[in-house]
Amino acid sequence: MSRNFIPCLGLVLGAAMIAGTPAVATGTVTASVLLQQAATTTDLADRIERAWAANKDLKGADIEARVDGSRVVIEGQVATAAQRQVAERLAKRVKGVTTVDNQIALRRGEAREGTRGSVLAGDVKDTAKVVADKTETAAEKTGGALSRAAEATRDAIVTGANKTKDAVAGTPEKIDETWITSKIAGQINADDALEDVDVDVKVNKNVVTITGDVPSTSLRDRVLRIARETEGVASVVDNMVVRAGTPR
Repeated sequence: MSRNFIPCLGLVLGAAMIAGTPAVATGTVTASVLLQQAATTTDLADRIERAWAANKDLKGADIEARVDGSRVVIEGQVATAAQRQVAERLAKRVKGVTTVDNQIALRRGEAREGTRGSVLAGDVKDTAKVVADKTETAAEKTGGALSRAAEATRDAIVTGANKTKDAVAGTPEKIDETWITSKIAGQINADDALEDVDVDVKVNKNVVTITGDVPSTSLRDRVLRIARETEGVASVVDNMVVRAGTPR
């Protein structure tokens, strides 16, 4: 091997090493970038899911975040359209998120027509508060009206009870045949128009039988009316006779 060849060989080897350095360096950078991108993707999904977990409006939601290229896909199931909107809003707030593809579905049996695009949870709370305030006001008005109606009803009941008490005064707790007999006979004897009436009153199982004679048919009807209007009387049997030679 000539002395001139050695320097040439050195130059060739040096050139080869120099030429290969960029290729090795490029491969190292590419792997590092891929690892960094993977770590960023995982971290982004984790940060979204941590934001969800910290939000009480998403209690019971079964959702997850998945980074797909330049977009974040959120999927799973929630109970209401409001939870679906909250999940999307929180995902968009996470730093590094540019696009959110909301594929979250409502659980079977809980979806309702017109729920897609419903108001956010904050708006739901505000609306609920307004409704609650209106309901409370209506309840206060209704309560006042009911109170006044209750007072009026109570007064009416007391008045009616007093009238009823007056009407039943003198009526025993148990109405028997003896009481009915005495009641009818007492009313006939107390009626001055029936002074000339000579009748006998008998009661059997609340059936009143009146026998005797009376001066006229009008007085007979008067006796029958007294008997029929007496409390406890089921029916009246008329065995009275109008006296001969008296007006009928």
